[in-house]
Amino acid sequence: MKILKSPQAMRGMVLLIIAVAFLWRTAMLAGQSLWRDEVDVILFSSWPLPDLLRGLFNKGHNGPLFYVLLRPWRAIVGDSEFALRYPSAMLGTLVIPLGFMLARELRLNSRIGVLLGVLLATSPYLIWYSQEAKMYSLLLALVMFAFIAYWRAWRTGSKFWWAAFVVTTSLSFYSHILSPLMLTVYGIMALIHFNQGQAKRRAWLISMGCLTVPYLPLVWWQIGLLHQGIDSGHPFYDLTTEIYALLKVYSGGLTSFNPPTDTFLIILYIFLFLSGTIFSVRNFSVIFILATWVFLPTILIYLISLRVTVFEDRYLIYITPPFYLLVVLGLTNLQRYSRQLASFGLGIILMFNLIGTWQQQRQPIKADFRAAAAYITQQANPPVTIMMQIPYLQHTLRYYYPALPYPNTTANEPYKLLEGLWTNDHKTEQTVDAEMTMLTAPFNDIWLVVSEEDMWDSRGLTRAWFQHHAKLIDEAHFNRVEVYHYRLGTKFD
Repeated sequence: MKILKSPQAMRGMVLLIIAVAFLWRTAMLAGQSLWRDEVDVILFSSWPLPDLLRGLFNKGHNGPLFYVLLRPWRAIVGDSEFALRYPSAMLGTLVIPLGFMLARELRLNSRIGVLLGVLLATSPYLIWYSQEAKMYSLLLALVMFAFIAYWRAWRTGSKFWWAAFVVTTSLSFYSHILSPLMLTVYGIMALIHFNQGQAKRRAWLISMGCLTVPYLPLVWWQIGLLHQGIDSGHPFYDLTTEIYALLKVYSGGLTSFNPPTDTFLIILYIFLFLSGTIFSVRNFSVIFILATWVFLPTILIYLISLRVTVFEDRYLIYITPPFYLLVVLGLTNLQRYSRQLASFGLGIILMFNLIGTWQQQRQPIKADFRAAAAYITQQANPPVTIMMQIPYLQHTLRYYYPALPYPNTTANEPYKLLEGLWTNDHKTEQTVDAEMTMLTAPFNDIWLVVSEEDMWDSRGLTRAWFQHHAKLIDEAHFNRVEVYHYRLGTKFD
C-alpha cells in the first residue's frame, strides 16, 4: 500500500475502484429475466400517487419512495430490463464512495477506506442487488449517508449535518418499512456522545423530534400488524439460522459453491470479523458502534419475527457496510502479525468474490419468464387460453408476452387468462375436481404456466387434475418456470 501515500495516488485508486464497480454492475444488467418483485415496480410506479402512498399500509408493500422516483425515469427511458435496473446500478455504485466517506469519518486510515471500497465494489451480494429493479440499493445508500451525517453532526455540531441526517433518515423510512430499526443504533450512539455538550444534546433532541413526523404514519400501522400477528408469507427462522443466512450471502453471494467451500468462506469471514471487533482496542467506541449496527437490527428482526415473520436477508442489506468494515479491520490487525497471511486472506476473499459474481451472472437464478414467453411466442398456434399458477405471475408473463390481456379480457380479445386454484386453504381433492371442472368446461385447449407453485398450490393438485383429465400435448421447462399444453377431457379423442 505504499503507492497510496500521496493524495493523487489515493484519488486515482478511489476513482479506479468506483469505475470498476460501475462497469461490473452494468455489464450484465439485462443478463437475467425480470422476476415477480421487479415487475412490481412497473405496476406500482404506474399507480396514481395517492394510491401509491396508501399502498404503504398494505400487506406486502415495503415503501413507495423507489416507485415515486421511478415514475419520471420510466417516462424518459422506458421499461426495458436495462432501463428498469439502471437506477439500482447507479445507487449501488454510489455505495463505494460512501464507503470511503464512512472510513474517513470514523478517522480510519486511507488504506482501510480503500480496502472497504474494494470489498463493497466486489461483493457478489451487493452486485446482485445493484442489478435488481428494487429499492435495496437506494435503502443502502440512504442509510449509509444518514449514518455518516449523524456521526459528523455529533462531531461538529453542524446544523447542516443534523438536517442532512433527518432528511435522509426520513427518506429511508419510505424506502423500506424495516429501516426504522436503525433508530435503535442511533440511540446507542447518542448515549455514547451525550456528554459532548448541551448544544449537541439539544440538536439531537430536535432531530429526533423532527423524525417523529414522517415516522408517525408508519408506527401506528406497524404496531397494529404486531398486535394482529398476521401471516406475512415469510418462513420463520431462529436467530442462528438468520445469522448463518446472512454470513452465507455476505461471503459468497446468492449462489453456492459446495458445502466445504461455503463453510470455509464463512469461517474466514467470522475469523476476520471477530479479529476486527475484538482486537481493535484503540478504536473501542468506533468498533462498538459498528458492531451495534451489525447486530442490533438483526436481533430486532428476529424478535419481530416471533410475532410476524419478516426476515429476508435483503431487508438487512444496510448492515453490510459495518460488517465489511469490521472484516477489513480484521485484515489490518492480521497484517500486524503476518503480511503474508493478511494478503492470503484478502486474495481468497477477492478470488471468491470474482467467482461468486461470475456464477450469479452465468447461472440462472430468477424465474426465466423471458425464455418461457419466447417459447410460447414461437408456437405455430399461439395459446388461446392460459392458466397461471400462481395467478399473480400474470404480470411477469405479460411483460414478456404482451399479447396476454391485462387485467381482464373481453369477448373481442383473442386470449383468455385463467387463475389457477388456491388450494393452500386445505381444499380437498373432490373440491378441486369440482372447481377445476367448472373452470375449464368452456375450453378445449389450455396452456398451464407454473412458477412458485408452493405459494398457491403446495400439493400440486391443479397439475394432478390436468394429468387425470387432459392429454399433455407438449411441455417445456425453464428455470423456475414450467409450461404445459393440455387438451381437455374427451375433446381430444
